Amino acid sequence: MKKLSLAASLLAAGLYFSPTPAQAEDISKHWAYDEMSFLIDHQIMKGDALGNYLPNNNVSRAEFAAFLVRALELPEVSTSANFHDVHEGQWFYNDVNKAYYYNLVAGNENGYFNPNDKINRQQMAVMVHNAIVYLGMESSASSLTFNDTNTIADWAYDKVQHVVSLNIIVGKPNNTFAPLAVATRAEAASVIFRILNPESVPEKPAVGSIVHTTTSYSRNFADVLTVQANNNPKVDGGGLFIGTKDLVAYYVNPNNFSQTSVEYYQFLKLSTPITNLDLRVVNEKVLSGKGTLANTANAFIDAGINHNINAIYLISHALHETGNGSSALAKGIEVGLNASGKPEMVTEQNRATLTNIKKTYNVYGIGAIDVDPNKYGSERAYTDGWFTINDAIIGGAKFVKEKYIGVGQDTLYKMRWNPNDPPKHQYATHVQWAIIQARKIQDIYAITGADKTTKMIFDVPRYQNQPSTSPLPAPENQYALITSLKGAIGKVTADNLKLRTYPSTAVSSNIIDQLAMDTKVTVIGHNGPWYRVSVNGKEGWVSGDYVSYLNILTVAEIDTPLNVRSEPTTAGSILGSVKAKSKLIGVLDENDQLVQEDIWYQVYYNGGTGWVSGDYIVK
Repeated sequence: MKKLSLAASLLAAGLYFSPTPAQAEDISKHWAYDEMSFLIDHQIMKGDALGNYLPNNNVSRAEFAAFLVRALELPEVSTSANFHDVHEGQWFYNDVNKAYYYNLVAGNENGYFNPNDKINRQQMAVMVHNAIVYLGMESSASSLTFNDTNTIADWAYDKVQHVVSLNIIVGKPNNTFAPLAVATRAEAASVIFRILNPESVPEKPAVGSIVHTTTSYSRNFADVLTVQANNNPKVDGGGLFIGTKDLVAYYVNPNNFSQTSVEYYQFLKLSTPITNLDLRVVNEKVLSGKGTLANTANAFIDAGINHNINAIYLISHALHETGNGSSALAKGIEVGLNASGKPEMVTEQNRATLTNIKKTYNVYGIGAIDVDPNKYGSERAYTDGWFTINDAIIGGAKFVKEKYIGVGQDTLYKMRWNPNDPPKHQYATHVQWAIIQARKIQDIYAITGADKTTKMIFDVPRYQNQPSTSPLPAPENQYALITSLKGAIGKVTADNLKLRTYPSTAVSSNIIDQLAMDTKVTVIGHNGPWYRVSVNGKEGWVSGDYVSYLNILTVAEIDTPLNVRSEPTTAGSILGSVKAKSKLIGVLDENDQLVQEDIWYQVYYNGGTGWVSGDYIVK
């Protein structure tokens, strides 16, 4: 048998060094912490420039080949693999050449290695098999009993048999091998760790019972999509931006989420409590460092048992809604009773007028509507008596059970999209609300081992004429364009204002141009606090915080609609009316001044122009 790598020898000798906290920051609570720590310590796996190790990111073929080369400490070679797409100067050039020379990898029939393709599980199995052959490890081609065994490619089948027999690569939920599922960095780390340390490979775990069901609905998918797209769907969790119909289609269509994806957990039925969660594991590996939610595992477990709800879902929901226990509602907000005896959030201005002031907590976002989540969420907590963090966990669980899970909305998908009666009675407006929590739920299941010991039932909706897929649109096509302010003119109020392809400062790659101070822009539409504008022959989005608009007029808070008239007088005929707080576009003269007659403003209206009284206008 060939000599194992230095890394494996060090572990066998007991010289195992755990990474520093900085090294382990984004893996410390991950199920693959030990395996990734080992690879990091021994320079097999490296992080990015910020020190993150990205356990849930996918792995390319070149990256996995590099991991194997480093793990096996393969000697230098002087020959080249001569792949058409592997060239000197590329970061992976030497590693791929070594891997090819020592028979760990091969290209396709056309001489391409495809280094940047995401490696799938059957490709990984072949490379792993080649590595154990190099090491001289004994294995046998055991029978495969996966439900999807017949989907494993012929060229990979016997290699899969060998690595599965050694339990180096294990199956997925529902007793599947998922040969085409792409591997994550955490999965790659665990596989390589087992290659180097065969004695550490655990016995094959007993897989929990998994049941997949489908519920058909009589509603046509196109009709469901239309009403959901018209129901103020939000791109972001903060509720600022309205999404497009194509964006909604992606998240509404259940066919976009396969059984092997983490997002599939949005279909997990939540109406069964988990009775065997380890309190210590939940507190130490899931809730540690999560603000006011730290050490609250007992409350979540009790809430799940008392109200017949999946406690892992409750934890995920709370972590999501509170920003991992850091939100104002999670930390506690003071609320008192006003003169009418109604709960009112305490402010500096009203504190002296309120009585019976108490600190309230809300961890599931109940009543925390987008317009002012802290105010309405805290006042709802006062009404329901949630004056400790445990009150909020247990009392909020009761609400969710009675209002959603107990009336048939018993999956995250159903809570968000209510396929039985869309778009009524939906828990959130964020289009990703269900899948964000699904990812957290899957992660907690893996951390606690509940995926191996509990029964999981998945219920997938199916609409009439449901498309086989609804692609996720590019970011620039995810934001709806609201055209009610089309034609407004503004001037830039800051130097080098970024003109972007979509309304987000999160990435720099979406910058089209930079606008100088006083640059004139024409509004095409808006979404939230951003405007899509035309400027210098280009179109893009700018933040409304840095543009002063010359001709946007706002109707004052009045009790009746404001009439738009044909002439600047009350004798003019009424062309129509606009509601209080509505926005109007005023007509500008050649000097960019609003056109006025006495107190009247000329405005664009219904494809023409009209006049409104300045007595009811706020500029």
